[in-house]
Amino acid sequence: MNTIRFRKLLWLAPIAVITIAWQSAANLRAQAAKPAAPAGQVNVAKDIMDHKDALNWKPAANGIPADVCTILQVCNGDVKVVALPRTTEGGQPVGRGVFLTQDDKKAEVLVLERQTPVDTYFFLLTPQGTLAKAAYAQVNSRSWLPVGMALGGPVFDKDKVVWHNWASKLGTAAAADKKPES
Repeated sequence: MNTIRFRKLLWLAPIAVITIAWQSAANLRAQAAKPAAPAGQVNVAKDIMDHKDALNWKPAANGIPADVCTILQVCNGDVKVVALPRTTEGGQPVGRGVFLTQDDKKAEVLVLERQTPVDTYFFLLTPQGTLAKAAYAQVNSRSWLPVGMALGGPVFDKDKVVWHNWASKLGTAAAADKKPES
């Protein structure tokens, strides 16, 4: 009796192996069909500028401190802001904002803000979505410091994914219903 069951089990084993292999191959094909942009190839500036007319910009006359404007060489025209919804990361609240302003050549530029209870960063973006310049200050400090790529880059690279995910939802109906407020 056990021999008959064992033979039936052996006969089913190749069918199970073929089925599992077929499903795995189908999953691999599905994953290969999905275009995935590595974090280094994300262009946050393009993501946001493509939808800038659909955003609910608010005037932000005092949104970027004067010292930061000097460090980043921006604020040469109207300054507008859109605030992203607050999040909690590593147990700390994080606030983010996107500022639309002009550089010293009167070209529109984006400045991203990241604020925690400990510090605040402002990031000036290039049109390619990379970090051009950054300014940093600890909370309750009155002096802003220009920071180089070694200090500002890792923070920007982590946040770039958050801004990209937010901006990629701007064209959807859900994003139209939930425009961020400042």
